[in-house]
Amino acid sequence: MKNFNLNSMTIAELRNLNSLVIATIKAKKAVESAKTKSTLSVGTKVTVNHPKLDGMELVITKINRTRAVMGIPGTKSTWNVPLSMIEVVS
Repeated sequence: MKNFNLNSMTIAELRNLNSLVIATIKAKKAVESAKTKSTLSVGTKVTVNHPKLDGMELVITKINRTRAVMGIPGTKSTWNVPLSMIEVVS
């Protein structure tokens, strides 16, 4: 990785660098979500990487483009969770 001296760059160069970084992050997130989405199906048991749902085993009821709807079996509680936060239970 190259060392950049950010203080010597112009505002236009910094804006260009920022847009490249953001585009790279979005592309990597899209690839990760696509990988996760390909392993999921309705009825899959999963956990969520979030303190509010820590330790809960949830079941997927619907898969949307960027999120999945899931809930606890036997209850009416549901959550819309981003695909990047879902971990499949082995």
